[in-house]
Amino acid sequence: MGLVFAAAAVAAGSPRAAGGAEPAGPTVEAVYVDTAPVVDGQLDDACWAKAARLEGFFAPDIDQAPPEETVGFICADEEAIYLGVICKDESPEDIKAAETRRNGEIWEDDFVEFALDPWHQHQDMYSFKVTPRGTQREDIPGGSATKIEWRGDWTAAAVRTEEGWQAEMAIPFSILRYAPGQETFSFVLARRFAEERIFVVYPIMEGRAFNPDLAADLKGLHPPAIKPRPILMPYVTLDFGDFVGRRFDTGLDVQYRMPNGMTTLAALNPDFKQIEDAVEPISFSYTERYLPELRPFFVTGQGYLPGDMMLYTRRIEDFDAGVKLFGSVGDESLGLLNATAYGQESTTAAQWSHRFDSELESTLRMVSHRQAGDPANVVWGLNTRRRWTCPEGDDGLWLMLRQSQTQGERPGSVYGVGGNHFRGAGKPHWSWESRRATEGFDPALGYYYGQNSIGGSFEVGQFEYYETGRLESKFWDLGASYYPFLDGSGMRESRLSPAHGWSFRNGTFLLVGLNLAREYNQDSSDVHTFVAWNERDMHRRGSLGVTKGVRAGGGYGEYSLGQGFRPVRDLSVNINTAYSHLEPPSLEAYHGYQTVVTVSYDLTAEKCVSARIIARDAGTTVYAAYRQVVRRGMDAYVIVGDPDADRTGFARRAAFKLIWVM
Repeated sequence: MGLVFAAAAVAAGSPRAAGGAEPAGPTVEAVYVDTAPVVDGQLDDACWAKAARLEGFFAPDIDQAPPEETVGFICADEEAIYLGVICKDESPEDIKAAETRRNGEIWEDDFVEFALDPWHQHQDMYSFKVTPRGTQREDIPGGSATKIEWRGDWTAAAVRTEEGWQAEMAIPFSILRYAPGQETFSFVLARRFAEERIFVVYPIMEGRAFNPDLAADLKGLHPPAIKPRPILMPYVTLDFGDFVGRRFDTGLDVQYRMPNGMTTLAALNPDFKQIEDAVEPISFSYTERYLPELRPFFVTGQGYLPGDMMLYTRRIEDFDAGVKLFGSVGDESLGLLNATAYGQESTTAAQWSHRFDSELESTLRMVSHRQAGDPANVVWGLNTRRRWTCPEGDDGLWLMLRQSQTQGERPGSVYGVGGNHFRGAGKPHWSWESRRATEGFDPALGYYYGQNSIGGSFEVGQFEYYETGRLESKFWDLGASYYPFLDGSGMRESRLSPAHGWSFRNGTFLLVGLNLAREYNQDSSDVHTFVAWNERDMHRRGSLGVTKGVRAGGGYGEYSLGQGFRPVRDLSVNINTAYSHLEPPSLEAYHGYQTVVTVSYDLTAEKCVSARIIARDAGTTVYAAYRQVVRRGMDAYVIVGDPDADRTGFARRAAFKLIWVM
């Protein structure tokens, strides 16, 4: 993610109070224009001569003036905020812009990022990015489904010039959430230099640490009152073949933005059909494999609800109807969720956060789960976080309590305390925690495996950046943990893990590390190395990883190799293969391999066809897909075959999915 969006997320525990603490960053008076610019990247519209000028950027990565000049312009009208950016570059051949897909992987490209906080709390920032190719990416506070009209559309364009490149953005007020009468938004403007691999930001901040509390304030805005209106996103699927017979499904998601900035979300017969999902790796794990959530109902607004320790939503496999309420009002943030499978299962989750001042926040969480035939389960949580900032970085302290109660059983709990120290590149940083978890802690829908343990962990490291030479940066890291079982039955986890990494300007990265560890009373030590090349080329990057050691009482080895290819324009091929083995005397001894070959051809920036082969010991799975994700209109997905890697061979199956917004 971008520098600004990442830093805002990290600082979420230390927002400025909405009551109106005096701004610490610069103030920019909003300039209203009569005629909106034509968003084409040219910056030749009359409004830019009147717009507020943003100059004086800062490079937190290197704590010095930027390598090239960047100038921003900002203005507004009754409909939108407009941003123009001039990005000078004396070496235009170094400007990178490979990604063409909206919300694609732009992280190795040059781009500008406009982070906007309509609540004026210096957290929960919207992030709008555009590359020199005009490729857009946005990140929505709390998360959102992928349908562009559901997220809220905005426009951007970019052009290359003799002096570098330049970009324009138009951010409609209608896609933002803000409080009634809000007249001041906070913002940060950032630019990424892909060749130098650094960010520069406006406004200037002393030291090497990015601090969202020092964001600029855009004052004098009079955004229109939010007009409540529902956004309807229906879907239809048709699925027929060997494993499913013939099935037709339809459902509806509804999103409703309220005048106070809160959002409600409802779902009827939501789509849980597996169109495409993450391919699970084959490396050894003592616990259930963690996989990301991709389903629209859960992704939208998920940042306002309890996290995976209490609510790992992949455990909710299906439901008939659901409702959500989420957002921020003043110093309060709220999230509510209910998902029900009629007569079978019901889940209720809630989260409430209160901001006491710019550096102190407390959060209360609850998850209740009821399933036919099982005892009811309730989990409560309380977090408090304090942060102290300085020009060079920050220090933090947090307290955490979780308690679960399963009907008919004794309650269980987890409580802990921890902190962090950060002073930017070139100086040591560290974090620590101490935690106690009873054996009875049982979150029915949570992802947690630290029960029946007590102990602590500590991690210290340092990052160095070099302005010239072959070596671009290096880091070292040392982690240690000690968590014996509470009942005296041995060791849940103990670990000493030194590691060292080097990043070179030619796109090569090298990591070497050592683990001296025990898990679940078993030796889990290893040495490992990872090498990556062509890291700056999204189509031709590759990597090699080797881990050699012991797991669960037997010798263990894990080997992985990945390589991307770009045979012709718009055609990408990625090959990833892995081999893993665990030897006797381990009772879980096995040998396994997996090779995933993915071929993708971009018909346009919005439409592509792809095919995937997943080869494992048990057999080979093959499927082909068509994906259409458009700015306006109907998104479409077609699968021929079955993406489930456990179903080998080419399945006689076809699935069709259509999604649109009304």
